Amino acid sequence: MISYFSRFPFVRILLFWILGILLSGFAYWPMLGCLGFLIPGRVFRSVGISSLIVVFAMAWTAYLMPVLPVLPRDGFVVRVEGSVEEKPKSWSVLARCMGSRDSAQVWSSSSGLYRLHLAKTLPKPQAADVFAVRQAVKPFPLPLFPFEKNWGAYFFQKGIGGSAFVSLDRIRLIEKGGVERTFFEKAQAHFVGLLERAFEPGRDRDVAEAMLLGVKTKIDFETLSAYSALGAIHILSVSGLHVGLLYMGLSLILGFLLKRRPAGPYVFFGLMMALLWCYAGISGFSLPVLRSAWMFSVILFAKTFLHRQQSLNTLAFSAFVLLFLHPASLFDAGFQLSYLAVWGLIAFQQRWASIFKFRGWLRWPLNQIWELTCVALAAQVLTWPLIVYYFHQLPHPLSFFLLNPFLILFSSIALFLGFLLLAIGSFLPEWAFQPLAYLLKTSFQLLHGLMFSWVEQVTSVIPFLRITILEMSIYFFAITLLVWAPRRWKMGACVLLLFWQSPKTKPQAYLSAFKGEAVWVENEGEKSIASLPADADPAWIQAHLSPMWANCGVKDTLTRRWPVKGNLQWKYRSETYAYVRIPTVARGQQHLILGKDVKYRDKEWLKSWQEATWYFLKRPSAYWMGELKPYLPSRYYFLDEQPAIRP
Repeated sequence: MISYFSRFPFVRILLFWILGILLSGFAYWPMLGCLGFLIPGRVFRSVGISSLIVVFAMAWTAYLMPVLPVLPRDGFVVRVEGSVEEKPKSWSVLARCMGSRDSAQVWSSSSGLYRLHLAKTLPKPQAADVFAVRQAVKPFPLPLFPFEKNWGAYFFQKGIGGSAFVSLDRIRLIEKGGVERTFFEKAQAHFVGLLERAFEPGRDRDVAEAMLLGVKTKIDFETLSAYSALGAIHILSVSGLHVGLLYMGLSLILGFLLKRRPAGPYVFFGLMMALLWCYAGISGFSLPVLRSAWMFSVILFAKTFLHRQQSLNTLAFSAFVLLFLHPASLFDAGFQLSYLAVWGLIAFQQRWASIFKFRGWLRWPLNQIWELTCVALAAQVLTWPLIVYYFHQLPHPLSFFLLNPFLILFSSIALFLGFLLLAIGSFLPEWAFQPLAYLLKTSFQLLHGLMFSWVEQVTSVIPFLRITILEMSIYFFAITLLVWAPRRWKMGACVLLLFWQSPKTKPQAYLSAFKGEAVWVENEGEKSIASLPADADPAWIQAHLSPMWANCGVKDTLTRRWPVKGNLQWKYRSETYAYVRIPTVARGQQHLILGKDVKYRDKEWLKSWQEATWYFLKRPSAYWMGELKPYLPSRYYFLDEQPAIRP
């Protein structure tokens, strides 16, 4: 029986609030459940409360849904907001529009947030700089291939309407920002100086700045790949792990205040809150940091002032408040992974840690290793489906079971020494500072030495994994039955997990464009052949093709590069495709792919292709489209303006 006065009221409230967010935009049929208030009885009253929560969540989510203005088409004036990120060829800034110009050269006030990439030849912009830009803002491109991340929808949830790359000749500085650095920016710069004293320039210092202070540094691709392959990429950005370790350290140092009543608990709570939120500010107030700081603030309040508390209820309350303030966070992978990891720790870590208790003179290190393994397992038991769903890979079991406990140990030691250096380094004389700096450097060298030696010797990840939303739902339902349901239901959950099989996929092919060149991908069973331009680098393949391969059940891939010159031809399902770069007469081909450099001055050869389907890799200008109109077939496509076509 549902009761809102049980031990976990906010767990139930949270679940119905999430349901309301998911149903937002649909008809308000849950209002029918509110009729339960009119029927006597505890069950009907609970149904009425649940329906009311769902309906309110639906209306509140719809109310907070961002409405994006029309994108500027000719020119606009913007003010830089927030920090400036350095990219290889540009400065990436978040800019708020102050006014725009239409095609009739008329200026009007407008609003909107845009992600602008300013050419590196421009001096580094600062917050509050005002620029006049003479070009259009483009919407974010649609996903090229199925299962690819939809960046337009992602930025829409953040209220960002479009993007543009702005060259030096298209932008002019109108007003210099001149905004003084905030206290947190000055503090971050001071702490960066401490790390520069402790480390020589290089990988260890870059990683330390990112791990401890959230500084966006130039971490090399090899390091990023190693962290990603071992499932430890979250260590590189300040998040729940870092805030949690800081929370534990401060609790040990200041915990004596809880016994000094009546004022001690209030002093403890005030100092802990101030230090946690100062660290959040110093590390840049990023969304993961804010989420973690709020979560531990709720836990801190419950620990300090509530004599009886339930961890799940406290966790659900913190999640409910975040989803009330920003319902779109529900669709953020970081939000989902953070809360499910903590939920897994609460539900499973202590249970599993109590299974084995080692004895003998090695009991302390063995018990610690087992507890760290249980921490890793408990955090993964609810998060691995989401990791597969979003990233289509998992750490190899050998890496997970043998390496993960040591990664947790060494990264925790590095974070502890780093926090200690930041806390007291400013007050230490040089003779005391250098030994602490040596320990910190050694901890990072041990961490990276272990990681890179392991990646070089052992297969680190299992790639091309897939899981559907239905399969995830079945898995979470089965886990719920295994943990909380009566014993007679547990066998059914085991059967559900053991005998579920994913549906098989059918052979597929896709045609798309990249920088004016054709992209042809042919999937059949567990094999895929991709014919790509020479410029398609591994990062592009990983972003665009890997999600599709994973969800189509592909295990074996072969990538081929087009020749630089000449026409090409191949068959698929008894139809012939011609990739034409040099004008040629048709010889029965059913599909014509027009290269970006094809000249249309002599158009007579196109008459022989009028029975074929045309694919333009680059849309011709309005003038040439007018010239080509008498020759166009009944079906033609512009591959640079739409997702991949499936023949």
